[in-house]
Amino acid sequence: MTIVRGVRILAAPCCGAQYAFPTYVSMNFSAFEYWTDGWREWSPTPNDEGLRRCKCGQFVLIRNMVPVAKTEASDAGEDEPNDLPYMDRVPDELLPECIAKANSEEMEVAARLGYWRHLNHEYRERYRQHRDAEEAATKAAWEAANPDQRTWWDRFLRRKPPEYRRPPNSLFTYPGFAPTEEQLQNMKRLSKILSDWWKDSRRRHGIELVDLYREQGRFDEAELVISSMEIKTDDVTGQLISKLIKERQTAPMRYRM
Repeated sequence: MTIVRGVRILAAPCCGAQYAFPTYVSMNFSAFEYWTDGWREWSPTPNDEGLRRCKCGQFVLIRNMVPVAKTEASDAGEDEPNDLPYMDRVPDELLPECIAKANSEEMEVAARLGYWRHLNHEYRERYRQHRDAEEAATKAAWEAANPDQRTWWDRFLRRKPPEYRRPPNSLFTYPGFAPTEEQLQNMKRLSKILSDWWKDSRRRHGIELVDLYREQGRFDEAELVISSMEIKTDDVTGQLISKLIKERQTAPMRYRM
């Protein structure tokens, strides 16, 4: 459950403008869909990397903003005692501008991670349509093979009809993934920065680096990085990406926790 109590007042490092940010007591990272590139569909927690745009036009990272004050909202649900604006997230269509104007590698990485996931949305829609069609065909075949043969007496006794459950060995396919030149250029630059960080022991976004290599078909590099990580048996994302690398699959993959 995501619980917010009060706000933090932060000042933008570019012009000093002050903004209110919610203070999270706890955060809910659940989602209807999880994807190997880090995208979470219908999640109450933001997908962004803390990238924001100040009213002066400059792009900033929340982690670089200057703390000013912290206020607590009462348990009774009263309004927060400030009238400062909240800072909007950067829209996807402005991410190329943010990349071009990034004043640090950290900002460029945040923008490129968002742009990577944004450019994968077209494939996500094709994937959903493909899977829905295949699942519908699988269910129709099962229902044809398992018709409702209850007698009137069975119905009178309210006995349930056969209940569909996806057969364990049923077909599971997905559309091919062919990244555009724009996607490739973004992934190449992003993986270069993250690889340099990894080599310099700045080991942030390790699983993203692995999946970037995988989506580019650079499986040997992906295996090298993931072999240096501690992927636990209950790490659903890490285990799935490791499996996809072994299978030499490049497509972004949907899964559920």
